[in-house]
Amino acid sequence: MEMEMELKLHVKVVINKEKTKVLFAEADSNFADVLLSFLLLPLGTIVRVLEKHYRRKAPVIGSLTTLYKGATNLNFIYFEGEHAKNHIISSTHFETEFCKLGLNICGTHPTSSSSGKSNDGVFIKSTARCIISDDLRVLPIVTGSIIETLSSLGIAVEDMDGTETRNVASGLNEIKALLKESLISTNPLTSLIFPGRRQMILATDRHVFLSRIDENAILRNTKRMILKVMLQKSTNMLLFAQADSDFVNFLFANLTISLGRVEWFLGSDSGLKSIDNLHRSVADDSNNIRVKDSYTKDLLIKPKPTDHTYSCSENEYCFLNFNRHMSYGYVDGAIMYMVSDDLTVAPLGVTSGLSIINELKISLSDIKEVKMQVGLEEGLSILKAALTSTTALTDGLIKPFLKKQEREQQLQ
Repeated sequence: MEMEMELKLHVKVVINKEKTKVLFAEADSNFADVLLSFLLLPLGTIVRVLEKHYRRKAPVIGSLTTLYKGATNLNFIYFEGEHAKNHIISSTHFETEFCKLGLNICGTHPTSSSSGKSNDGVFIKSTARCIISDDLRVLPIVTGSIIETLSSLGIAVEDMDGTETRNVASGLNEIKALLKESLISTNPLTSLIFPGRRQMILATDRHVFLSRIDENAILRNTKRMILKVMLQKSTNMLLFAQADSDFVNFLFANLTISLGRVEWFLGSDSGLKSIDNLHRSVADDSNNIRVKDSYTKDLLIKPKPTDHTYSCSENEYCFLNFNRHMSYGYVDGAIMYMVSDDLTVAPLGVTSGLSIINELKISLSDIKEVKMQVGLEEGLSILKAALTSTTALTDGLIKPFLKKQEREQQLQ
């Protein structure tokens, strides 16, 4: 165990000293494998790993952090058995693959089918070397013009003046730091080497770009969940939503989806720019990364664990519980729940609802209740917003709803 903790992965980093900026890194398959393993991490596991590592200084990842904490803090009595809660807050898939990595960010131990680091490479062929840009585009090292390589990375020739190459050793601490930076920064390598040079990812007013979801897929997923949303009349500000178990099951199931699957759902356009680039590096056939085989490529592009969260095998667009085929639920279906803008879930109570209204000093006469339908499109919009925004319901549901209403009124 001590030897495993001492293991370091080495990577060559080319920096512009004057701009204190990483231009690119050159790495072997061991480092590339660990980087690509980020795509297999369930969203809840990402929050759990960072919370455990950084404790009070853990970063806030959109609304995922509060969604995860809400699931953790919700009493076991509201779940369909202790195993249901445990599946949400400690879900880890692909243990065999993680245990083969030189550095296992999940901390899982080898099983009988996985005995430590693989000599054949885990995702990338062991003989392959890669170029990694500051924003996590991964390219194969090929013979050709250095100028062309720099151009493909978006690096100007003048940026190479006065560069310095450093050999950087990365252990688990550095890999966890890289995971954090890839979720909150658009230049994670620079942020890792020069902590003060972080460029933050900003949540913007946007509607989800459904490049993987066509109209037929939306029509096939006919299920709609009903939310009763409490809005302030004068401002359309969201106060909270009242939901039954279907919607809460959907929210909690998001924590069990792997990051790569989320990227596939959203067409490598999740708003997490560095993770988008990492996913495109594998998904783009023209990139020619030396992935081991087609099964491994598929695993990274759209990881699909064989458990109840994906119950609709005949339709790859089937999204969690947006189809009646899913009979499993996480929470008690006999009660109603209150969902905050940041996706915090709690049992619904009259006093808790009034408490929120009183804290905001809003008159009851200035409150309206709006029924909203949440289907596949709306669900993906909420999921996308949750990755970068601490107001996921407002950005993923309310704003698109109000814009649609405005367009319809203009057409009348």
